[in-house]
Amino acid sequence: MANAIKSIAKYIKRNPEDEAATVLRDLCGALEQGTAFELERLFGMKDKAFELALALLDEWKFDRHVAERRLQKYLDRDED
Repeated sequence: MANAIKSIAKYIKRNPEDEAATVLRDLCGALEQGTAFELERLFGMKDKAFELALALLDEWKFDRHVAERRLQKYLDRDED
């Protein structure tokens, strides 16, 4: 998720007053904390900001998948 987060941080720094920056910040917080986020908020965003949100979601999903597989690997291991 590091690449998307880095790009989002740059976007927020360059566009601090933009509503999309607020939405991106809130999306990052919701994913990090595991809280709800209203997807409707993404639809009004400019293309660049929307693409950043999608990249974040894609990386977040991949990271969760890897973490779950790692956990399952340890659960499946015989006790040492």
